[in-house]
Amino acid sequence: MSEIPIVCLQLHFAGSSNGSSRPHLLRGALASLFPDEPLLHQHGQSGLVYRYPLVHYRWREGNGILVGFHEGAHLLARLPLLDRPLQLGSVTTSISDVEMRFITQEVGVAERLLRYYFASPWLPFSQDNYEIYRSMSRNQQADERDRIAVGNLLTALRGLKVEFPGRLYATVQIHRAVPCKYKDQTFVGFLGTLLTNADIPDDMAIGRAVSHGYGWLRRVDSSV
Repeated sequence: MSEIPIVCLQLHFAGSSNGSSRPHLLRGALASLFPDEPLLHQHGQSGLVYRYPLVHYRWREGNGILVGFHEGAHLLARLPLLDRPLQLGSVTTSISDVEMRFITQEVGVAERLLRYYFASPWLPFSQDNYEIYRSMSRNQQADERDRIAVGNLLTALRGLKVEFPGRLYATVQIHRAVPCKYKDQTFVGFLGTLLTNADIPDDMAIGRAVSHGYGWLRRVDSSV
């Protein structure tokens, strides 16, 4: 088992900042505030940094949620956020309060299969790959989703500096498909549950656009 430091910040804003989905706006606002912190926006001096993001952005009940892992956790713990002006799309606001939760969680092979649910849609496919997926039989589609879920989990674990010993097992049960916007394109996202032998932290995300709030996993028996 590997221990991972995790920091979760819940941001409260001055005035009303209601919105059903604003993680990308929050990401852009903090990137503008802290352009020299590549962990916040995945851009370095030479361009885009290709790695599993160590800071994720979420939105819940009018509050911004930041989740940091490893170096991302250490960055969030020291980031000066209070009373900083933010431009969330057309709304100008500021951060009036920050709630911080710090945990260290063990990650590795579970003694039994664990069930997680997608708190936000999972984006396993590009637009082109989704067309290929649509042409498959129902059984082939299920196998393809499971194959991609295993790959997504391994990618995320490697990004969190965890080497998974042995074979990682994962299967996805889809409850419904939903259209999702990402960088002015529409993707098909899936909501449902994931069964796996990987013991992973709540708030880890898999798939495409995880730093924008997609693919957010929580254990079924976890308190929200």
